[in-house]
Formats: sequence, C-alpha cells, structure tokens
Amino acid sequence: MTVFYLVLAIALAFGLNARPRHWRALAQVGAAAALGMMAWSIWLANGDGTFAARPADDVRPLLLNLMAGVAVLAILMLLVLLPGQWSREVESVPTWNARGRWGKLARLLHWSSAVLMLVALPMGLFVTVLAPSPDRAGFAATHIGIGLFGVLLLLLRVLAQAASPGPASPNGAAWLNKAALYLLLALLPLSGLALASAAGWPVLGVVLPEAVPLPPARSAHQWLSALFALAFAAHAGAVVWHHFVLRDRQLVRRMLR
Repeated sequence: MTVFYLVLAIALAFGLNARPRHWRALAQVGAAAALGMMAWSIWLANGDGTFAARPADDVRPLLLNLMAGVAVLAILMLLVLLPGQWSREVESVPTWNARGRWGKLARLLHWSSAVLMLVALPMGLFVTVLAPSPDRAGFAATHIGIGLFGVLLLLLRVLAQAASPGPASPNGAAWLNKAALYLLLALLPLSGLALASAAGWPVLGVVLPEAVPLPPARSAHQWLSALFALAFAAHAGAVVWHHFVLRDRQLVRRMLR
C-alpha cells in the first residue's frame, strides 16, 4: 500500500498545480475522494466493533472521529471551491523558486509531503487501536513506509530551497511554525524507527535490533505525533484564516495555483 499512497500523493501534487483547469479540478475531486475514503474507514470502525472493544477511557477512537469530522469539512470546502477552480485561468509557473512565489519543484514536494502526512497521522493512530492481525501488520508497514518517504521528501525540500530560495515567511510566527514542521518531520520517522525496533515490527521487511525500550519509544513517538498534528493544524488554520477572513489570496497562490 505504501507505493499506492506515494503515487497518489505525487499525482495530487501535480494535479493541484497543473496549468490546465480540468487537471486542477480533477485533482481537487480526487483529494475530496481520498479524504472521503479516510473518513468512511473511520466511520466503519464505529460500527464493526473496533472502537467498541477499546476501554471507556481510551481517547483514540474520539480523536479518530474528530479527524473524520475535519476530513468531511475539508471535503465540503474542496467541493465549494470547485466551480472557481474550473473557471479560473492561471499563468505558467517556473520550475525553480522566485522571491514572490514557489516554483514547480517546491510545490510538488510540499503537496506530496502534505498528502502523505494526512495519510500517516490517522493511519498511525488507527494501528494502535487494532488488535494484532494481518491487517494491523499491513497498516503498520504502510505507515512506516510513508514515514521513510517523508524523510526523503524533506531532504529534497531542504536541498531544493538551498539551491533556489523561495518567498520569505510573512511573519515570525509563520517562520517558527515552518521550522517546527521541518524539525518534527525529521524527528517523527526516527522515533518511529525506534518504536518499530522495540515492538518487533519489520521496516522494509527487516526487523531492526532494539535501540530503545518499548515504553519510552512509544511515548516519544506519541508526543512527537501530537506536536506535529498541532503544528500542522496551526499551519492549515493560518492559511484558511488568511485566505477566507483576511482575503489575502496571494499568500495561498505562492504555493497553489
């Protein structure tokens, strides 16, 4: 499944920044469909006994249902904005960055990373509520694979920005948020590898020797995941605020057609 999600992320990243409007609209519908599948999978877990088997004080089912609710809101927003995407003509974007906007390469890496993280976060949490089974092992392997690809994309983003600096952050808070996201994108997979080695989960088919005992490895990965989710939510919330409340259309257009 890892390859499927990687191809999906790259396809959506290409489509959302394509110049032809039909490709942008198709990618927007595809993103809504992917979010719908995620929300539907979580909804099914409410009825098949997966969440009911958890202790009453376990908050993970609630968190997953909140994620499903956010996904539904995002779907509605994508569909509401679809007519405007279809009617809007856009200009070409250069491959490399400029001071006023990000280039094609930066946009591809940014949106590919975003899609993969939107898959990895709920999937990782979902793995922890499943009973041991082949399905759980498959989800865990996919989650680990996505994390490793996330590190690769992060490295490519850093190298690309070093070679071609893009727009500066609009303020100090935005700069701190970006720095936190980059740091957490690097630390999360490392903690995930430590957790996988402690739990005996294979990484790309190889069981790693235990580097850290299971309790601290699990705790570190959970805390880093929570911090990343908060930083990701702050980033998305700031973009929505600037675009819809402050009517600052150019801020979003720097990274999205």
